[in-house]
Amino acid sequence: MIRYIHSTIFIFGLIFPLLHAQAQQKDTTKRTIDITSSFKPVLRNAAKINFHAAPPSADTTRPRFSYTIPDQGILPALQPASLTPIPFKVDSLGDWSNRNTIKLGYGNLRTPFLQGGFSFGDQQTRIAIHADHISSKGKIENQEYGRTYLRGDMYTPVSSDLELHAAASFQQDKYFLYGYDHSQYAFTRSELLNRFSTVAMQAGIRNTAATKFGIWYKPDLKISLFADSRRNKESNAVLDLPLEKTLGRVYTFKLGFRADMSRFSPDAGKSITNNLYTFPVALNFNTPNARIQGGATPSWDNGQFKLLPNFLFEFPILHQKWVIQAGWIGYYNKGTYQHFESVNPYLSVPTVFRNNRMTERFVGFRGTLLGHFTYSAKIAGVEYRNLPLFVNDTGSGKSYRIIYEQLLKAVQIHGELGYVQGETFSLHAGMDWFSYNSQSTEPRPWGMVPFDLTAKLRWMIIKDLWLTSDLYIWDGSVYKDARGGNGRVGGGIDLNAGLEFRIASKISLWTQFNNITNSRYQRWYHYDRYGFNMLAGARFTF
Repeated sequence: MIRYIHSTIFIFGLIFPLLHAQAQQKDTTKRTIDITSSFKPVLRNAAKINFHAAPPSADTTRPRFSYTIPDQGILPALQPASLTPIPFKVDSLGDWSNRNTIKLGYGNLRTPFLQGGFSFGDQQTRIAIHADHISSKGKIENQEYGRTYLRGDMYTPVSSDLELHAAASFQQDKYFLYGYDHSQYAFTRSELLNRFSTVAMQAGIRNTAATKFGIWYKPDLKISLFADSRRNKESNAVLDLPLEKTLGRVYTFKLGFRADMSRFSPDAGKSITNNLYTFPVALNFNTPNARIQGGATPSWDNGQFKLLPNFLFEFPILHQKWVIQAGWIGYYNKGTYQHFESVNPYLSVPTVFRNNRMTERFVGFRGTLLGHFTYSAKIAGVEYRNLPLFVNDTGSGKSYRIIYEQLLKAVQIHGELGYVQGETFSLHAGMDWFSYNSQSTEPRPWGMVPFDLTAKLRWMIIKDLWLTSDLYIWDGSVYKDARGGNGRVGGGIDLNAGLEFRIASKISLWTQFNNITNSRYQRWYHYDRYGFNMLAGARFTF
């Protein structure tokens, strides 16, 4: 089009003077001009092909989500409800933000009692301190016991999704070896004293949200120093590095490393090391219809390699009201002086340390009923290797020494039953029965309890009045007698009960009754337990 215009203007520029001159001469001759152009403007073809998305076909299937909220066991249940603002109602009994408490008391067996709990910090950094002390003197000569405990915990965020936990504790237990014939033997108090002290420190971090790769981690390090009144010392260090990664919505991969290292330094003699390393690996499969864990735990027990099984199966039935369970698992109980003392404080200084390796095959079930009852039961075949047995001294009888059973087989029946009604009532009972049917190196399972039953009751009878009760029933263990034979300690029943009543906003009175039936029993041969005893005192909160 532009070219056509330019041509027209050029032609008119040539002929316009001629036309002007002819017009002056009044030339009446008619002339015509024909203009021809071959230019035709067109658009270029598009170089790129444009694709137009077709709308997806409509999906008429309805998704089904099978998420089940477990029974809370409280009234009212924790169900979604609308939120409506209401005026704040002040509690006439005191400040709702009380976070500190001191509990004081005294008992008939010259038993002072002190317990305290304190918390500090804000929503970010939290510090908690717990302390308690108790001691008693029974009617038997040198029947004394004392325990002092102090622990502090701190939680603080390191970043938006990382939290640090640190703890430090001190514990001291004092016992006297009074289990001997006082008419035949005479010992000084320093010879009978067993005092154990433990200083422990712990630190670890954990992520509060999964990483972008779906990984959860919680490394932890714990170091403890243990010593007795005979200048024997033991140091323990445990490094735990668990790792968990989610694979989609169904699978979870677990990987870990645990180093448990101990060093015992006797007052006279060479030091003894006991190191245990485990490397658990497992893959979890979790759906509403099945929960399966399959894996293994390679372990090195003082350089000796063992592969432990790690298989667990759960199959929910009736909307998870009833769950069938089965498993084949293996694990260790570390053999340390500190652990042995927590089981039997009347032991002699050990000279050999071995780790108890356990393998368990079990089937069972668990479930809930009517939203408040919980129950579980299982039957298992258990194998103990290098099991520590506590054998009484057949001389004076005041102490126990440790010997190891190379292989002990047993059948275990375990059951639990519980009932919870909000914060007003809770009852829980558990039972274990063992049939020790095979020993490899020892004729009897010395010191092992074949049956025990425990029950705990917590009940708010009326407002500001609480009742607590504990029941312990067990069958006696086997011991060696002075003639080289064996006998069995009689079983025991111990019923305890306590009451606490609030008399002011920050003051409560409490009392505790132990061994109400005043039964005479022995957990360890020659060591009679305390008879009936009671404590009373007050609790202050602020």
